[in-house]
Amino acid sequence: MERVTELISGLVSGLGNRLLQVFTLPTERLYGFYLVAALILALGVYLERRRRALAPDEGLLRFLFPREVYLHRSAKVDYAFAALNRLLYPLIVLPFVVSGATAIALVSGALEAVAPGLRFDLPPGLALDLALSLFAFVALDFGIWLAHYLFHRVPLLWELHKVHHSAEVMTPITVFRMHPLDDALTMSVSGITAGAAQALFLHLFPATGSAIAVWQVNLGIFLFYVVGYNLRHSHIWLDFGWAERLLVSPAMHQIHHSRRREHWDKNMGFVFSFWDRLAGTRVLAEEAGLAEGESLEFGLDGESEEEYQDVFRLYLLPFRKIAAGWSEMLIMTRPTRILLLVTLLLAGGVLAAELTQRGQQPQRVQLAELTWTEVRDRIAAGTRTVIVPTGGTEQNGPHMILGKHNHVVARTAERIAQELGDCLVAPTMAYVPEGRIDPPVDHMRKAGTLSLREEVFEGVLEDTARSLAQHGFTTIAFLGDSLNNQAPQARVAAKLNAEWAGRGVRVIHLDEYYAQNGQIAWLQQRGFADEQIGGHAGIRDTSELLAAHPEGVRGSKRAFMGGSTFAASGVHGD
Repeated sequence: MERVTELISGLVSGLGNRLLQVFTLPTERLYGFYLVAALILALGVYLERRRRALAPDEGLLRFLFPREVYLHRSAKVDYAFAALNRLLYPLIVLPFVVSGATAIALVSGALEAVAPGLRFDLPPGLALDLALSLFAFVALDFGIWLAHYLFHRVPLLWELHKVHHSAEVMTPITVFRMHPLDDALTMSVSGITAGAAQALFLHLFPATGSAIAVWQVNLGIFLFYVVGYNLRHSHIWLDFGWAERLLVSPAMHQIHHSRRREHWDKNMGFVFSFWDRLAGTRVLAEEAGLAEGESLEFGLDGESEEEYQDVFRLYLLPFRKIAAGWSEMLIMTRPTRILLLVTLLLAGGVLAAELTQRGQQPQRVQLAELTWTEVRDRIAAGTRTVIVPTGGTEQNGPHMILGKHNHVVARTAERIAQELGDCLVAPTMAYVPEGRIDPPVDHMRKAGTLSLREEVFEGVLEDTARSLAQHGFTTIAFLGDSLNNQAPQARVAAKLNAEWAGRGVRVIHLDEYYAQNGQIAWLQQRGFADEQIGGHAGIRDTSELLAAHPEGVRGSKRAFMGGSTFAASGVHGD
């Protein structure tokens, strides 16, 4: 019963953390800093309304958080749908997303094959990094606009996108009222365009370092999130005036959600409005046809509102509608057919390459086996997790090599990284605390053992983590295979987490790997006595090395040394 309680408690805690990350991670659109920035802009709108006597008796809280909006039935559906989507996201969205890393690899390979000499020898520096940031940012935005345009112009895709447009009122949470397939397709198309653009830029300008980021977010995206992004899905009308000829304002996106027929299929842009200008789908705030103080109504005009106000129905309703009228949904204009065909061909090619890649040998995960540009590209494509394995060089009895911990933890870290798919492994630390050197204690009494002072080991751990964070990794995991590594790892993780709170970078000391791996209980269930199981260099350690590096076990010396003490042999147990 206690085990079940722990399992439920861990599950609830994990789900709660996943929901809270929406507000605590800078990479999330509803990060607290972005919400505060939106509130400041909303305050400016409120003061302007008061100055112009548009709502002289309206209080600030009433203006910011009207009950009829935030407690509307549609808003309540948003809250539940957003929470459910968030929890299911790794299962229902990520598996279907075409990796930007695959697009980078394909375009890089093609450019190397057809234009290997097409390069510009510019000096590295801030200018190149800023140029890459802008180029990738614009390409990402184009991909989002293209996907959005197709969702409005292709009837079959529109059925999926209706889920988002069925919101009758809008709050910042409405951004998550997206069908999972809508999200997956949009992420795939934008990942391809951004990946291809980055590969092209890095091929042309090989001295480029990496895109400029603030809190692990592309500089352009960060700035856009700050200047009112979270007012897009809200009741607060904020236009950008003349700047709307370049940027999509919150007001322009609200026009996009308007019930008015003249606003349908307009303003599909995410950041830049010139894509809509080129497509003839842009409507500036001043062109919306609203009288001063007039508000827009949101939702699906001519559709049944009731059927879109059920959380679970939002997942299934698009498929029912597609099945009922699929033949009519294939009717579209010739330009739309051509655009859709080109997009499908590009996405299909990248997807085929990705599936082929997934079916082949696992990609390299060892940091030391990659070039600096390969690491840079993996980080840019979304690999933000890195494992720092710590082993040791110590005596392991007469039957096992001194580097036992290094082989075991390196093999474990590699398997974990390959299973995760978006994770790298730093070089294994083979120098760790093994006890006092002079006079020697513990393992230092046996020849070959190498020991560091704990403060030196902690310094190496800390500087390693700082280096990795500087390069763009946001989750740094210490994986220690030796007892003496555990406390220093925990102290360094606690220190850095306190220092980096709010930055979106976390350091994890994976103590469960060493202290709660279930090995002793597993052996006990199979009849082994505690004296047989033992501890250092016993059954468990020997079995691990046999699995990870069998040649590291000396078969001729593997037999139990009856009567031999730990002090004499360095072995505790059979």
